Amino acid sequence: MVFNARHGFSVLELVVALALVGILAAIALPGWSRLLPSYQLDSSARQIQSELHYIKMRAAAENAGLQLAYLAGSSQYIIQADTEILATKPLPEGIVITKAGTISFSPRGTAGANRVRLRNSAGLCKQVVVSATGRVRVCKPNDCSGDC
Repeated sequence: MVFNARHGFSVLELVVALALVGILAAIALPGWSRLLPSYQLDSSARQIQSELHYIKMRAAAENAGLQLAYLAGSSQYIIQADTEILATKPLPEGIVITKAGTISFSPRGTAGANRVRLRNSAGLCKQVVVSATGRVRVCKPNDCSGDC
């Protein structure tokens, strides 16, 4: 028995498949570029929240006070013990801190209550809030000038 087997694709089939992929990419790309700033803002808020949890645990483990310091208009923050800078950490591109401040953790786990206000290139805002008891949470204010 002899089969007339054809292996591979014809040039026409490849061109049609590439055209379909190109059309789908052209439809999806603008939507993706609108979502990227939102994802970066969420990622930045989670990064700072995680860093604050780490600082809180480290302060208790080392029996020393630690701080997270940040400046308005900056895209980075500093982790310090008293006045000694331990690390400087960048935020994702397009994310800025809108108001300066410091969040301090004592060896007992309590904190100097404050919030880190973040804004992305699209003008959306999130805040990482630390209470006096050391609880860290992320919230989204109604507008960038207010608190949540």
